[in-house]
Amino acid sequence: MRITYSSLCLAACAGAAQSFGSLDSCLWRPAPPCLACGIDDIEEPRFFAKPFERDTTKRHEKAPSKWEGPGKCAGKFCIYANRGFADGRGIVAITTSNNLNGLKKVESSFMSLSHGPAPYYIAQVPGKGLGVIANRTLHRGDTVMIQPPAVLIHRGLLETIPPAEQYPLLDAAISQLPPARREAFLSQMGHFGGHRIADILATNSFQMDLGGPAGHHYGNFPEVSRFNHDCRPNVAFRVDKTLTHTTTIVRDVAPGEELSITYLDSTEPREKRMHRARQAWGFTCGCSQCQLPAKAAAQSDRRLQEMKEIEARLADVNDREITTGLLRKLVKLYKDERMEVEMGGAYTLIALNYNMLGDAKMAAKYAELAREAVIIEGGSEAGDAEAMRVLAEAPKKHFTWRARLR
Repeated sequence: MRITYSSLCLAACAGAAQSFGSLDSCLWRPAPPCLACGIDDIEEPRFFAKPFERDTTKRHEKAPSKWEGPGKCAGKFCIYANRGFADGRGIVAITTSNNLNGLKKVESSFMSLSHGPAPYYIAQVPGKGLGVIANRTLHRGDTVMIQPPAVLIHRGLLETIPPAEQYPLLDAAISQLPPARREAFLSQMGHFGGHRIADILATNSFQMDLGGPAGHHYGNFPEVSRFNHDCRPNVAFRVDKTLTHTTTIVRDVAPGEELSITYLDSTEPREKRMHRARQAWGFTCGCSQCQLPAKAAAQSDRRLQEMKEIEARLADVNDREITTGLLRKLVKLYKDERMEVEMGGAYTLIALNYNMLGDAKMAAKYAELAREAVIIEGGSEAGDAEAMRVLAEAPKKHFTWRARLR
């Protein structure tokens, strides 16, 4: 359960009597091959346009930023390529002309990506294949990667176009990437077999949105695919409105330690997480949390359930039995579960409830912690970050001050 600042504040303003659950939206996790979110029906006829010119860019030659296309099409979905995108990294998209305009608008955000020394290296990890390893001490809030997408595929293509028509389009699209970027894409592993490129995309892509009613896409970031999964990861990731994929440290990491992200909802019980991993990505989770002995795993599941129950109570502004002891208990549960990657929402709830109970000092403390966590997990533009800054600066002037005591 993720309860937002806005939902609780609306309840506080209106005196609503209900608790708030999670939003009805798809998680921004790596994309499963079985797509859960629908889109508007697409009724345009399918056709194929002329292909692109053959890629003659030399391996070490940086191409200028220039969009080519439409190339081959299936219905309204056509190939567009830019070999100079993101300072020569290159990108290919199978999308609509309207969404191409959206992509062009965010292109400038990729022109000044850092080329400094990376805080990691790629190496074999026993039992996992390649993984991302820290090459120096990293602290909470440190950035690991900032990456542009290499491939962008409109979700409508995958949901409405038969595979026999998708595959030639996918093959043609990948051929338009610059050689280094193409090799990086093709070096990714697939878990499901069948058509190679479709398998790579199903295994390693992230949901993203260019905005508008039909802006949903899957984006592939070859460098990011080297992160292995852990249900208690040490790295958070986000994809912002410019399509930038950013990974950030959530707890201190020592040199030589593997860096991991979570493909799953870390707040779910072990069996649900493991089922999801098998169903959507074809692997059995072997992280330390999932491999706990039965007794310890059951205790973990009970903590997760208790966390959700407490959060539901904290979101009900009419619950008059909320105490500071309950807030301290929620903090302990999160720490016991090593949930550093999910602290933004929890700290936000805790800060607001301390303020509702008339404890300005603790409200300010947790508002600052919430703001830090929200920025790590969602970026500086996340709405709750600004909301928590306002609360931290003047708890007693906030409209939630002593709301549970009125």
